[in-house]
Amino acid sequence: MPLYVSGSCELCHSNPLRCVFAVMKANALIKQEVTDTDVHNVIIGSDNVMKGNYHEMSHCLPPPADDCPSIEALDKLNIAALVYQCGERITLEGLNHSARTLLNHFDPIEQAEPWQWTPDATGHHPARDWCVDDTTSQYGQTPRVRWIRFNGCGRRLALNITGCRLKAAEKVTRVMLVVQDCTRQILQHEELKRSQECISSIINATPMGICVLTEDGRFEMVNPAYCRFHGYDEHELIGRAFSVVVPYSSHQYLRRQQQGAMGKHHGHAQHFGECELVARHGERHTVIVESVRILGEDGRPRDVVFLVDISERKKLEMALEEKNVRLEYLATHDELTGIRNRRFGISSLEAALEQAERQGLDISVALLDIDHFKRVNDDYGHTVGDQVLQQFAEVLSRQLRASDILVRWGGEEFMLILPGIDVNGAFQALERLRHSLTLEYLSPRGLQVTFSAGIINARGMSSHDLVESVDQKLYQAKGRGRDRIVS
Repeated sequence: MPLYVSGSCELCHSNPLRCVFAVMKANALIKQEVTDTDVHNVIIGSDNVMKGNYHEMSHCLPPPADDCPSIEALDKLNIAALVYQCGERITLEGLNHSARTLLNHFDPIEQAEPWQWTPDATGHHPARDWCVDDTTSQYGQTPRVRWIRFNGCGRRLALNITGCRLKAAEKVTRVMLVVQDCTRQILQHEELKRSQECISSIINATPMGICVLTEDGRFEMVNPAYCRFHGYDEHELIGRAFSVVVPYSSHQYLRRQQQGAMGKHHGHAQHFGECELVARHGERHTVIVESVRILGEDGRPRDVVFLVDISERKKLEMALEEKNVRLEYLATHDELTGIRNRRFGISSLEAALEQAERQGLDISVALLDIDHFKRVNDDYGHTVGDQVLQQFAEVLSRQLRASDILVRWGGEEFMLILPGIDVNGAFQALERLRHSLTLEYLSPRGLQVTFSAGIINARGMSSHDLVESVDQKLYQAKGRGRDRIVS
């Protein structure tokens, strides 16, 4: 047997079904397409048809007592409805098939509901929201969302609820609630909210500067990293032109980039590459700038700009490059004197010997040794000794041709490779070097030094034999009293 609702609505004295349709229409509760014809032709009871215009509630007339509408009639529009008796406690009097299906309740009506409204800490039942005397104020209320929990199974359901107070013949307050399942929408909204909060947390925590620019190049959003980089607070940037953080010298470049981006499709990315930016307080930074075009909620284009500060990385790269250059230099140069080291000297000697043999040219090699250098270290210390070595190499380097190679062979010994010169020419060149030293005062102590040297014509010799031969010549020069050249 269907449950008939007797009496009329206190608001318009009309059939309560017509009234609740108006409330639902006003609050946009019915998400599916419902036409006025559907509303006008709801089946009442068994064969009766309710007629009237819900837009003109003042014309609603109370139905005859034998024409009381059934809430089962709402099943025509798939509307779930429940009727409650409101007193000291709320009692469920009836619910239609749509409500039974929605709430999974097919047992006979009991005094207690087979579900529990939540939150239940206050024991507040949603029907009480429409149990007040002044129902006029309640009709304009926005529908509210309430959760229910099904006893025994833990299942929860979110319902969008509206209602109306029914005026019964007897002195009993009854309320009709119309409910709609919005669990999926609520859960989707909560999931979307969690996702947005997660994305917002990521954006705020990332060390990459991120900003969103409007179509005319004004800040719509900036994250903390972007603010820290430029030295501004968020409120100082929002609404201002992007050019405020770009050096004046780059304004024309920025304008061309923006003009080039106009008309680009959604998802178009721009790579600005590395550039130098000056922060608010003058700090210079090397950054990589990327941007991507998106569509905002209003359908207007936005540019999301990503800024990565690579200043520290560039400093490390420069330091590494300097170290590599230094290592390359030390691989071929003597660290103390700055001239070529022994390792480079050997490879240069072999290359020069091959070239001389191939071209049939003379090549002379000399080995020099500073006389009594140990005495300099003993009398004045190693610091003065190092200064003497440095200035000795400078004096010799100034007298040499571009093709000549001066090598620190080890300690106070130096090798001189002289391509294209025979022994006589080499002897004269070393005599000029020996004479020039008599005019030089080395180190802050003003010391004068001499050297002994041996010279050979190295053409046709191997580097190993050459080194042994020239070393013997040097030994002879030192044995003859030093400060001399032996060829």
